[in-house]
Amino acid sequence: MSLIFGLIAAGCWGLHDFCVRFISQNAPVSACLLAVMVFGLLFQAVLLVATGSYARVPEASVLPLLCAGVSFAVANCGLYVAFQRGPVWLAAPLVACFSVFSIGISVIAGAQVSLGQWGAILVILAGIAMVAVLADRDRTQESDWFWTVVSALVAAAAFASTFAFGHAATELTNGLVAAMGTRVIAIGVLACGIIALRLPLWPKRGTLGVLAIMGVLDGVAILSIMTAADYPHPEYAAVATAIYGLPTIWLASVFLKERVNAYQWAGCLVAFCGIAYLSL
Repeated sequence: MSLIFGLIAAGCWGLHDFCVRFISQNAPVSACLLAVMVFGLLFQAVLLVATGSYARVPEASVLPLLCAGVSFAVANCGLYVAFQRGPVWLAAPLVACFSVFSIGISVIAGAQVSLGQWGAILVILAGIAMVAVLADRDRTQESDWFWTVVSALVAAAAFASTFAFGHAATELTNGLVAAMGTRVIAIGVLACGIIALRLPLWPKRGTLGVLAIMGVLDGVAILSIMTAADYPHPEYAAVATAIYGLPTIWLASVFLKERVNAYQWAGCLVAFCGIAYLSL
C-alpha cells in the first residue's frame, strides 16, 4: 500500500508539473501560481473538515511554519519559472534533486552522510550531466538553459528547506495543519510579492479549470504521502514519489513534442535512480 500511495503521488505531481509547462505558455506565471496555491488550500480545508484533523498550533511551531511558508513560496516560484522556460527534460531532474539539498541540510545539522548517499549524489549529478550534454543541439535553445538551471536549483533548494522546517512544525502539531499553515503563509508571501512587483494577479478565465485541477493534484499527492505513513514501510512511498519527474518528461515529449533522445532517457533514469536511493 505504501508503494501504491507513492505511485499515486508521483503521478499527481508529474501531471501537475506538466500542466505548469502547458498553462504557463498561455497565461501569466504569477497569476497561475497564486491560483493553484489557493485551490490547493481549499482542497486541504475541505480535507481538514472531512477528517476532523484539527490540532492546536503551539507558539513554538510559529517560526518553523513561517520559514516553511516563505521557502514554499520561493520553491514554487522557481518551479514555475523553470518549467515555463523549459525544456522539461532539463528542469524536471534538477527540481527533483531536492533530496541532495536535504542531505546538505542534514550535514549542516550534524548528521553523518554514508558512503552510499555520497555515491547516490554522484549518480544524480552524472545523470543530469548526461541529460544536458547529450541533448540534440539542433533542436534546443541553449541560451535559455542558464535561467532554467538557476530557477530549478533554487526550487530544489527551497523545497528541501520547506520539508525541513515543515517536519519541525509537524512534530509540534499534525501534518495536515502544518501543511495548511505553510500554504497560507506562502499565499500571503506570493500575494505581497505580486502586488509589490505589479505582476498580473488574476489568470485568464479559461484557465481556471486547469488551475483548479492542478491544485487538487497537489493536494492528492500530499494526502497520499501522509496516508502512506500509516502503513508498513512508508519509505517505499518516498522512493516511488521520487520518480515523479519521469511522467512529466514523458508527457512533454508526447503532447508538447519536446524531443528526448534515447541517451537522455538513460540519463533521466540514472538521475532518478539516485534520487530514489536518497529518498530511502
